[in-house]
Amino acid sequence: MITLLKLGGSLITDKDSPHTARPDVIRRLGKEIFDYWRTDHSPLIIGHGSGSFGHIPAKRYGTRQGVKSAEDWAGFAEVHAEAAALNQIVTNLLRESGLPIISFVPMNQVKTNNGSITHWDTSEIVKSFSEYGLIPLIFGDTVFDTNQGGTILSTEDLFEHLCSSFAEKPRILLAGLEDGVWYDFPRKTKLITKISASDKDDDSFIQGSASTDVTGGMHEKVRLMKELVRNNRAQSVTIFSGEQAGNLTNALLGIQTGTTII
Repeated sequence: MITLLKLGGSLITDKDSPHTARPDVIRRLGKEIFDYWRTDHSPLIIGHGSGSFGHIPAKRYGTRQGVKSAEDWAGFAEVHAEAAALNQIVTNLLRESGLPIISFVPMNQVKTNNGSITHWDTSEIVKSFSEYGLIPLIFGDTVFDTNQGGTILSTEDLFEHLCSSFAEKPRILLAGLEDGVWYDFPRKTKLITKISASDKDDDSFIQGSASTDVTGGMHEKVRLMKELVRNNRAQSVTIFSGEQAGNLTNALLGIQTGTTII
């Protein structure tokens, strides 16, 4: 079984303090992944968000909506530099945990048109885990766009495209700060444990993000993940908190935690 695991930006950075990683959290997550991976070498791809590195300049420049002016392009480059800086931190700390991480940079590989991926040769990513025994690492990043000049793709956007690269349907695990999807965020008194992907009910009650998030926060995450499961491109999606030690281990082992989209 192929697993696509995202370490959310809200989890691995202090999302309200610019350019601030949480190295102790990343190390602990790396240990949980390593303890699982060393006994189960099934294919694993890790992605991570940008948190307080990429999202803050992305909001300032409006990069997700397109890149046209000289100021926009300066912002495009700044957002990429911030995302890449966090990726280097995550790469180093996960490798310290014993994981054979190899990082793939979306800006160098992916092209879009109006925010939809039109080109991404994922063959080397597939080879890296199927033939070489490595763990690919990707991340939300700026990319060049044929119509908008440039834009930002979230890790979930990248996961969506990757789902078409495999012979089998992957499972998707999204580790963030929140325990899962709440009926009543930000009061957080009632957690939704199961969501049916076939349920066409209005999800507008699901809020975005309490911190800066230019890619839509929880609402967009749930919409995109429901679509993937409904269209039979992913077998399930689990949204859970990686803040509590052991939750990531449970999610990797298939033990119910957080909210599962089925």
